Parts: sequence; structure tokens; C-alpha cells
Amino acid sequence: MKSNHLQYLLIPVAIFLAYVATAQTASPSDTPSGSVIRGRILDTSEAPVAGAAVILFDRDSVYLDAVASGADGRFEIRSAVRPYRLQIQHLAYELYCIESDLSDLGDIRLTEANTAVDAVVVKGERPVVQVEQGRLSYDLGRLTEGQAVNNAYEALTRLPGVAEQEGALTLAGASSVTVILNGRPSTMTAEQLATLLRSTPVDRVEKAEVMFSAPPQYHVRGAAINVVLRRSHETAFSGEVHANYSNRWYDTYDAGGNFVLTSPKWSADVTYSAARSKELSSFDLRSLHTFEEQQYDIRQDEWMTSEGWSHQLRAAVEYAPKQRGRVSAAYTASFSPNTDGQSHSTGSYVESLSKKLSDRTLHNLALRYTSAFGLDLGLDYTHYDNPEQSRLENSYADGSATAFDVGSGQRIDRLNVTADERHTFDSGWELTAGGAFAFARSHDWQHYTVLEGSPATSDTDARLDEYTGNLYAGFGRQFGKVGLTASLAGEYYRLGDYENWSLYPQASLNWMPSERHIVQLNFSSDKEYPAYWEMQGAVSYIDGYSEIHGTTGLRPSRSYEAQAVYIYRQKYIFVLFWNERPDYFMQAAWQSSDRLALIYQSLNWNFNRQWGVNAVIPFRIGKWLDSRLTLTGMRMRQKCDPFHDMSFDRSKWVGIGRLVNTFHLSRKPAIDLEVNGFFQSGAIQGTFDIEPLGSADAAVKWTFDKGRATLSVRCNDLFDSGMPSTKVRYRGQWLDMGAQRYMRTATVHFSYRFGGYKAKKHKEVDTSRFGH
Repeated sequence: MKSNHLQYLLIPVAIFLAYVATAQTASPSDTPSGSVIRGRILDTSEAPVAGAAVILFDRDSVYLDAVASGADGRFEIRSAVRPYRLQIQHLAYELYCIESDLSDLGDIRLTEANTAVDAVVVKGERPVVQVEQGRLSYDLGRLTEGQAVNNAYEALTRLPGVAEQEGALTLAGASSVTVILNGRPSTMTAEQLATLLRSTPVDRVEKAEVMFSAPPQYHVRGAAINVVLRRSHETAFSGEVHANYSNRWYDTYDAGGNFVLTSPKWSADVTYSAARSKELSSFDLRSLHTFEEQQYDIRQDEWMTSEGWSHQLRAAVEYAPKQRGRVSAAYTASFSPNTDGQSHSTGSYVESLSKKLSDRTLHNLALRYTSAFGLDLGLDYTHYDNPEQSRLENSYADGSATAFDVGSGQRIDRLNVTADERHTFDSGWELTAGGAFAFARSHDWQHYTVLEGSPATSDTDARLDEYTGNLYAGFGRQFGKVGLTASLAGEYYRLGDYENWSLYPQASLNWMPSERHIVQLNFSSDKEYPAYWEMQGAVSYIDGYSEIHGTTGLRPSRSYEAQAVYIYRQKYIFVLFWNERPDYFMQAAWQSSDRLALIYQSLNWNFNRQWGVNAVIPFRIGKWLDSRLTLTGMRMRQKCDPFHDMSFDRSKWVGIGRLVNTFHLSRKPAIDLEVNGFFQSGAIQGTFDIEPLGSADAAVKWTFDKGRATLSVRCNDLFDSGMPSTKVRYRGQWLDMGAQRYMRTATVHFSYRFGGYKAKKHKEVDTSRFGH
């Protein structure tokens, strides 16, 4: 069987490499004329103009599409309409209009606008968001200008409607959001990708594209954020080095750098960071546990620490000759050797001491080929290994004791191969088709050695093979001011003996009656799969009272989502949303009815339903204050009939408010102060009631040395109030779980950008008359 699996893995790899080898010989004539309009926007000094709005009309001045020029001044619009009218707008330059039927417009030079006349200054405000082929596009660098943002991940949390909650990014109006890099998904987990983005400077990001209903060629469903890294077409070298000091009860240090080398055809970049950290988390538990008609008052206080080194590395190279397609490769690795963890729990029921030593490594290789005629091939492979050794010692109040060693670990190999084709017809219709194949092999194990007492332990050694096959077809068309895209994907999924066929419809309608008004209607469907360890029947122990149980037969969760988005003046955003998630799974705590144990376990609920409204309102006061207010109101309903020996059906109204303020204290020197606030009313999660919570952050940022150097000081969760307290008062279940303490974090960040070297152009020697 192993040889057969290896054969399945090698076939798509061989096909991929063979196609890349042959496709490089394609000539520019292979590109169908008229499908793409491209050009480069420069100023009179030959410098590229970034962020210029490029608006496409037909000859009757009917709006067709719009994009923004990139950091290198280049733009591309997919359209088969010929001839066409193009309008280029930028606050700092005169309006530029052209009528043409060419696909390559070459260099377009803008003239600076004369905005000062007789002491009257014309002021403009750059739009917060631009719509590019149905995607909400944000320039992260300009959006976070003046804010104490130190990396790409932190910059994503400043996107309108985006926030970080319990270590994961959320998008208001969507049940979940997937982050992808350069338009391609990765076999890395969300946590691993977040770690990579934390080591990526903001300046390396060209833009972030927010999609409530991602098209199928992105190979993610539902909401997605596409992080597009910069690509310069000039010969240049640049880089950034940084260092951080953080304190959250204990000290953490990290340092790293990012280096980029580009040429007209080649680009290469390397990012590396290393950190030495020690973290503390703590929470208290009170459980009135009824067992055999007697109530036990169990109080526990737990302190957990983790200490060790971590290393992050990413190296990427890209070859993109003009009109010959693009080939890229990226290698990402993370290493956390010899991480030392300890947990100490004291209380009325048991005193527990747990020690853990782990070694975590990850290797990811991503290959991609994009042809000049619309074909896109991708291959992504990840190897993850996490062996652990731990010991747990329990001393119970009744005088008994248990102790055991555990050798455990997880090893995962995942391969994902994709192929996509897009074709635009002269009539304006665009067809997309493609597919993906994914294979994952997971090995999870736990081996116990009992040292004292007779604890209820069970060795496990589970291996799972997961297969996913996906095919899709879609279409799109621009009807004047209205754009429509729709697709249908079919998927085959197999995990062990479980097999499933599914269909995933997706549709998006965009209407732009004018530049002031944009309307989007979105519908998407998806399926979320549990973590590999959640699907095993293994039991692990937090202490002598609390346990984590896996669930054999845990099913994937489906989701159906719809949003109506209205954008006014390209900055005020309003969203009506609805999402339904049948078979929703979530880890919840339950007081066992057959023994004194608090069991954390993921189960399939009947559904989790949310609907509501979200508003993003930016405002400015003079030149000294930029603010953005985000408000969300929603109705939650959660139902689970097979919740252990009971059921629940609960609902609640929830309100969320977030205010981000940037005070520009000084222009010379450039000093900015940031003060942010967050509040959430009470919510529910299964049988748990989540108490209202709020937090406040503050930061100051100093930019000097002509913008090359940055020094910032930040304090998150000033009042140590950002983690919720929870309780259960439901059908005999009685729990109080206190908020995690000591979450207040102070950080000092320094970064320095260097380079910007560009190769000078030299006059070539005229040899036109030499030779035979």
C-alpha cells in the first residue's frame, strides 16, 4: 500500500515539472490578443506612480472595471472590449484620458496637478478601499501610515472589519476568514501562516484584497484575505532589520531581517527571525460537580509557562520574463527546538505538576507556474513534526496519588496540487475552470508509562490518510455598471472509511452606479474539517481533574453564507450578513456524570447560526486625528441535541464596538500616538455564558532618518481585561472559569530600512553597423 501512495504522489509532481519545462519555450505569440490591457504609470521624473485609479469604459462611456496601479506603477485589466476608453486619476496629478484598442499601452506619464492658486489649497482624501474586479483592495502601507504596526500580520488587523480574536483573524460579517499569500492557498495551518506574516515587514506587502466570496481559482471558499507581496521590475536591492523586546510578566526578545534583490526578470527575497521567549498564562476554575447525588466544591488555580527558542525562515525566487509567464518557488521553515513547558495546578481537589519538553519543526515548499495564456499550476508540500515528552504528577486531597510519563507526538505530510485556466472571449464573457488534488497523512501517538497509582491511561497509535479531489467551473461578465461571477465546485473527500461527495455554489454580484456608490451581493458555501488530533479517540490530561478527549467519527461542518455590502465614497462600509453552519463543532467543557472529571471535547452540534449588521465608519479631525469606528450587532443561535446526556438550544443578541485612533502629534519629527478601544457585550458558546469584556491599547511611534528608521512602544490590554470570564448554569452543570490573567503586553520595536539601490542606465555603444 505504501508504494501505491508514493506513486500517487509522484504522478502530479512529474506532470507539474514536465509542464513547466515545456511551457517556458512558449512564445509571446501564444498570448491571445485583447484579453489584458496593461501599462505602467510614471511621473515626469520617470518615477512610478502607485495608487493611481485606472478606470475602464467602453466607447459609450459605460463603466466596465477599475484597478489601482501597484508600487512599480504597473496595472493590468482583463477585458476583451476594443476599442476602449481609459481614465487615470490621482490626487497629485492631472486627469489623464486615452482612447485605444491596444493591449500594451507601455509607459504613461502623468503631469503634476497645480493645486495651489492664490493661497487657496485644494485638499483631497485618499479612498480607504478600492474595488478591483469584485475584490475590496487596500494599500496596507498607506492604511497603517503613522500607526504603530510592526509587521504584516499586525497590519491585517487594521483592515476595516478585521480583528484578532483568541489568536485568529476574524472578518465582521463572515463566520471565518482564510488568509492566502499571492493568490494561492497553502498547506500550512492558519497559525503557521500567521507566524510567517509576523516576520514579514509591512513594506513587503503591496496590497491586501478582502473577498467575502472568494472565486474558485483561489481554492478557498467563503471569505478570504489575499496578501500580495511586492514585485519590482527594476534592478534594485533593499532590506529591513528589526529587533523587539516584549514583556508579558516575562521577557521576550526577537530579531530578524528581510532582504530583497530584484531585476527586470528575476526577484529573490529572504526573511529570517529568531526569538527567545517565556510566556505565562493563568486562570482559575470553580466547579460544583454533582456525582452520585453528592455535590463537590472543586476549586483549582492553574499557572502555565512555556520557554524556548523559535526560528522562522522564508526564501523565495521568481523568474518572470516579459510576456513569457512566471515561475516561482518559495521555501518556508520554522523550528522550535527543546521548548520547555510547565503547568502547576493547586486547589481543593488535587495538586498537579506537569512538565513537557517538545521539539516542533515545519518545512513547506511551494511551486507555481503562471503562463502568458491564462494557465496557472501550483504545487504545495508541507512536512510537520512535533514529538513531545511529558510527566504528570497528581496528589489528591484524599491522600491518593498518580504519576505517569507520556511519549506523544504528531507527524503530518500534506501535498496539494492545483491547475486553473481562465479565458476571456471577445464578447466579454470570462470562463474559469480548474481543479485540485490534496493528500494528507497524519500519524498521532501517545504511549504511557505508569509511575505511581492506577491512572486510567490508554496507549494510542493512529494513522489517517486523507484524500480530497475538487473540480470547478465558473463564469463572469460585466454588463455595463454591473458585474456578475458564479461558479460550482464538486468535491470528493475520503478520510479512512468515511467518504463524502459535496457541491459548493458561489456567486457574487457587483453594482457600481457611480464612484460614490458600490453594492455587492455575495453567496458562498464551504466545509470545515476538524484538526487531525480531534478525530482521534485519544485522551490527554491537563491536570488531575481536567481532561481533553478526542472524538472518533467527528464530522466536518458545512457552512452557507450571504452578505450584502454597501460602500459609500469608497470608505464607509456597511454589511448585512447571515451564516448557517450545520454540524458545527466546537470544543466545550462538560462535568462528567460517571466520575469526578471535567472533560473538554469537540462534538457536532445541530447548527450555529448568526445574522446581523456591521458598519465601518472612518473620520478625520483636521490634520491631527484619524479614527475608525467599527460596530457590529448580531443574533446568535446555537443548538445541539446530542450534547452528552443533555441538549441545548440557546440564542442571544451580541454587540461589538472597536475604535482605532491615531493622533499625529508632530510632523517634524514624525511622532504619532495610537489609542484603541474594544468592547463586546455578553455572548454564548454552547452551555457557556461569556461575560462582557473590553480592552484598551496604546502606542507611540517615532519615524526618523528620512523615514528609514522606526522606533515604537506599545502596550496591549492596558487594564488586563481583554480575556473573558465564563460560567455555566445549565441543567445541573455549574462552572466558573476566570479570565486568563497577566495578558498585558509591553513591546519596544526598532526597525531600519536600507537599500533602494537601483542599477543606473548606461548609454549603450552603437554596434548597429558592425558585423557581416
